[in-house]
Amino acid sequence: MFDGKISLSDWHQCAGGHQRCVFEHDLYPNILVKVLRIRGNSGERQSTRMLRFIDRFKRFGAYRTFRREVDEFIEQARKFTLSDTADLPIPGVLGFVQTEHGLGLVVEKITMANGQLAPTLRDLALAGRLTARHLAMIDELFERCRRLHIVLMDCNAGKFVVTDRRGFEELMCIDGTGEKSPLRIFALSRRANGFRLRQMREKLFLKPARTLNDPAALPNEGHVHTVLEPYLRPKRRLHAVEGVPDALNVSRAS
Repeated sequence: MFDGKISLSDWHQCAGGHQRCVFEHDLYPNILVKVLRIRGNSGERQSTRMLRFIDRFKRFGAYRTFRREVDEFIEQARKFTLSDTADLPIPGVLGFVQTEHGLGLVVEKITMANGQLAPTLRDLALAGRLTARHLAMIDELFERCRRLHIVLMDCNAGKFVVTDRRGFEELMCIDGTGEKSPLRIFALSRRANGFRLRQMREKLFLKPARTLNDPAALPNEGHVHTVLEPYLRPKRRLHAVEGVPDALNVSRAS
């Protein structure tokens, strides 16, 4: 795809977090390049933890997040033929490239049907475009992850996007995939991963609920506030592990 090292100075930074930056380019409409935001020697982030010297003994350094993402995609891709991989609720991993910011991970760009970058759940909530259907898609996504045994290591509303590129709206997780536990508990056990996914699903509902309280957020669909209202309370009872939280039953609010 790329011959040698590329310069990201001509690329546009379309997203970023406290660990990584994401770049896009008009000449490559179907890919993104992820790079580490802050790097030290041997790919280590500049940690503020008292025991940060321990990181020196961890293989891959800060690039562990890249390895997790690659491992998870390979694990899922082996289950499908080439024509079936588009059904995965995570982006494809296309390779690596050297940049002036260090090693870059080349991934599939998740867009809308018009080619624009797919909006995140947080984007939709701030713009007043979040609907009860979008909340229902959260349940659908986590059910797909449970069924396919996809391991997620992070739960942030900015890492879940809504795309209509296949002719219908669906939710996808664009970042934060792969096994983070050194014991690989969730990769080895469907039961443990299912339990973790239920916890993460509830946390994900909490994120847009908080966004609705942002002064910059525009009014969203009324049913959205009804569904998310329990997540705005300072204290709430923990739901049983086996049950589905009543607050997530979007159909009751529709």
